[in-house]
Amino acid sequence: MNREKLYVGIDLHKRSFSYVVLDGQGNEVGSGRMSTEESSVSEFAMRLDRRHAVVVEPLTSSWWFIGLVGQQAGSVHLANARRVRLIAESRCKTDRSDARVLADLLRVGYLPEVYQPDGELVRWRQLISHHRRLVCHRTQVRNQVLAVFGREGVVIGSSDPFGRRGRAEMAGVSVSEQTREVVDQLLKQEELLTVQLKTIGQRLGGVAQEDGICQLLMTVDGVGTITAVALRAFVGQIERFGTAKEFGAYLGLVPRVHQSGALVHGGGITKQGPSVLRWLLVQSVPHAVRHTPYLKKLYTRVLYRSSTGTAKVAVAHAVARIIWHVWTERRPYYRTAA
Repeated sequence: MNREKLYVGIDLHKRSFSYVVLDGQGNEVGSGRMSTEESSVSEFAMRLDRRHAVVVEPLTSSWWFIGLVGQQAGSVHLANARRVRLIAESRCKTDRSDARVLADLLRVGYLPEVYQPDGELVRWRQLISHHRRLVCHRTQVRNQVLAVFGREGVVIGSSDPFGRRGRAEMAGVSVSEQTREVVDQLLKQEELLTVQLKTIGQRLGGVAQEDGICQLLMTVDGVGTITAVALRAFVGQIERFGTAKEFGAYLGLVPRVHQSGALVHGGGITKQGPSVLRWLLVQSVPHAVRHTPYLKKLYTRVLYRSSTGTAKVAVAHAVARIIWHVWTERRPYYRTAA
């Protein structure tokens, strides 16, 4: 029986996927296109065995696909879509050619891969992403409420318009019947979103209580339950990053640099990596600045010569470096006076 290793490149889409199978010399020994229905994917997976090394560019909703294929194949590799595109960009682009490129890069050992989390981390990622969507939706609804009042010249003076005093103020202002009806509907949406966020927050809190790494990360100023679980879910293993600088680059908090000879051009941050982690770290800046003197000095220094946004990103990057040290050294964070 021929036990030669085979390389399977898969170009995965929402409703279908194309695949190309190469042998060790790069000769094509199979190809096709199939539906992403569960029965079709299961049929494809049954054709695989331990000889097959599969490579696929992961989609947000592709973890179930990877799980089915991984049960039969010898190994499953996740390609870094951005870096593969830089390596293999061509004028002739089809699903079949993309699948062949993936298989060929894996065969010759040039495939840029991304971290493959286990099933539990994938579930945590889904919860964190859903929590962020709910927060953004609630913020949008709250802004709509204030905008509706503003169209009638009403300004809510409370520091927290959606706290107890703010709601009492909104209930007492005189507006038209139509405006009141719209505001009441929006406030009902806001209340429902708040309840949903509380439920997810409690679930994530339970995850954090049972995970030792989360408890360690929560000793860092600005890192709460949601941020700690998000770091665990999206980073997985901190050992993947040899230095704090590499960790900051993964989070997309380092500046862009383009160098050609003696010319060096800098720019804004790269914004690579999980956007939800950048968002959470930037959201944590006010708390971190209030409680850590070093971060407060950093924020003030950057703000003096630049903008509020730049100062927040600088502090978020500093918090990321602290997180890397706390996580790799497995010791709690102790705030210093300077």
